[in-house]
Amino acid sequence: MTKKDLLSLQKNLKEKNIILVFNKMKFTRNRLSYIDFSVDFGDGFSGTSKSEITKSKEVGFVRDYNENAEEPFVVGELK
Repeated sequence: MTKKDLLSLQKNLKEKNIILVFNKMKFTRNRLSYIDFSVDFGDGFSGTSKSEITKSKEVGFVRDYNENAEEPFVVGELK
């Protein structure tokens, strides 16, 4: 992702009352190479993650609103 992509995501989430804060971002050749972020869904689910970004590592967050969800919230390394 580029910085523009991340700022667009942050804006879209804010419109849904989800707060995404970027504490630190590093870019290599205009692509995200490190991220330190926090996310707060305002419903008791929040978390933080700090990670180097590689082709083999997917970093981010998932919020499943299904009341029977096995994992309603995950933050950090996804794969």
